Amino acid sequence: MKLNHNKKRNTAFLYETLIAELTKNSLKNNKELQEAIIKILKEYFGKTKVLAQELRLYKEISELDGYEKNIVVKVLEEAKKRRESLDDKDIFNEQTKLINKINKVVGKHVYENFVPNYKSLASIYQIFNKTTPIKAKVILESNLATELSAAKAVLEESAPKVSKAVYKIFTKKFNDKYGDLLENQKTLLKLYIESVKDQGLELQSFINEEISNIREAIDEYANTEEGKSLTESIAKVKEELDSFKGQYINEDIIKKILKMQSLSEEIKNG
Repeated sequence: MKLNHNKKRNTAFLYETLIAELTKNSLKNNKELQEAIIKILKEYFGKTKVLAQELRLYKEISELDGYEKNIVVKVLEEAKKRRESLDDKDIFNEQTKLINKINKVVGKHVYENFVPNYKSLASIYQIFNKTTPIKAKVILESNLATELSAAKAVLEESAPKVSKAVYKIFTKKFNDKYGDLLENQKTLLKLYIESVKDQGLELQSFINEEISNIREAIDEYANTEEGKSLTESIAKVKEELDSFKGQYINEDIIKKILKMQSLSEEIKNG
């Protein structure tokens, strides 16, 4: 069953690929592009915008990982009804404006960004698409419901077993070796512990922000007299920061970021 998927007309894909581009430029500390992308996101995905309304329907479905199949099916049915209430012409026109803005301000390379849940988003696009044959649509819905409901076992199997005990161990070990935890380090550990529940979305967002702050502190330090004599060491730290991109967040990475947060604080305090 070969179906045509125009990813540039997939509202959720456009949003996710912009988020991926924002993350990349955050790691590169490219503030100009970061601000440009944020402006685009606010302009086209603001709360009252039609693309934001459609995006919410995509998210309602794609974030059903681990739910019982009958619940997934019911949500799919309700999402389809709400999608039918949206104006196709309005969505198409807004997508056209958004695509033109991306091409002009950010670049066409954005569409090649890796989007982890691309397959699910493509299926939802076909389910929402009025031109998709009925038989194909039913099969897509059944397959998607099966995949989402089956994801629970995979998540439980692969997710790190993090608990309050782990938080205490992390805190004690880090405090014993480096002193009291900073506020941003406490936040990092708290989000890491809670990441099992929300699949790490808030954690990843916080880490992106922290990496950007650490890079900024390192760049400032690199321009000092002392920093100029440590060019090789600074390059290694930056390389380490870049290596976090796209990685599954585990204990090892958390420890490295904790150390870099301390390093950043030391730099800020001279």
